[in-house]
Amino acid sequence: MSVEKILNNYSRVITKGYVKTGGLKYKNYVVSNLRGGVGKSTLSFNLSFEMSRNDSLLVADLCPQCNLTEVYLRGSGAKLTVYDALRPRLLGPAFGDQVKEVSVRVSKYCDSFLNHECFFIPGDPEMFAFPSPMYQQLQLASASPSRSEGVVRKLLLSLKDILDNEMKIKDCNKSLLDTSPFYSGGTHLSWCAADALIVPVRVDEHSIESLGLTFRMLTDASNDFVSWNERAGGLTIPKIAAVVMTMVGSKSQKKATPDAASCMYINRALEIAEKYSNLFDYEDPSDAFVLLDDFLSSGRISGAKSIPISELNSGQFHTVQGSRLQVNSSVERYKNQLRYLVSIL
Repeated sequence: MSVEKILNNYSRVITKGYVKTGGLKYKNYVVSNLRGGVGKSTLSFNLSFEMSRNDSLLVADLCPQCNLTEVYLRGSGAKLTVYDALRPRLLGPAFGDQVKEVSVRVSKYCDSFLNHECFFIPGDPEMFAFPSPMYQQLQLASASPSRSEGVVRKLLLSLKDILDNEMKIKDCNKSLLDTSPFYSGGTHLSWCAADALIVPVRVDEHSIESLGLTFRMLTDASNDFVSWNERAGGLTIPKIAAVVMTMVGSKSQKKATPDAASCMYINRALEIAEKYSNLFDYEDPSDAFVLLDDFLSSGRISGAKSIPISELNSGQFHTVQGSRLQVNSSVERYKNQLRYLVSIL
């Protein structure tokens, strides 16, 4: 493993538009890291656009802050949410009938997706309170030894069952979930539903610590995720599809060369990945690393206007919260980086 390989790929992506060949390897992807402010929702929105170029995609917002829901729906009220689908499955028929169809077509709300087969399950602020009843149900199930394993398994796979049903109805072959920076509740169920995680890591101290915590949660038998998986009879642990270093090169003065501080954090993230190499499908975990620049005004415009970065054009002006922002020429670099990220998934 070497940082040089990662930096060489970064340079090739920026200068030559390098991408790998082949389609998406997994069915269910989850964007997750146990820290806020690393760019999960912005990344999820742009990934959904790139992934749905070639695959029919179901996206779900499991974060109670509902940032991704706002980007897609722009304040349009959704009749049903992920909470509406989860509640009767976790708590039983006394809390309503099971929802048979919960997603909406993204192109109805977001013009950029007109030619994309992409569907979305909206988030819900009620997910803030979701962990308490969820773990109460799991504890109740554990108290009955004769049926504990099967009931725990059913509870932990409730989100996966919802996704599978929705994907069948909407004829989707891939899914992408955005999660909260907190493990409990929706994030726990997302990991149980996931085939692979996409882990965004900002180049700062707290994000590096959260990367190590995320990997420990996935592998340490004393932690909640592995412990409950074992009580369910042994659920599959998701692979790491990508470690996405965000805000790279924000202070660099050289083209296609991250600044020294970014390189230091990349190296530390790589050292952590090496300790958990069994989580990666790649023989060399450095092959799963992708570097994304600070998207600056292009990122703000993308989120505020619900326009994927790939649809922004250099030189365009947009008004965001009273400020007139211009899409600068760096947007072409960002487009290459996003395409490369999807190509390694």
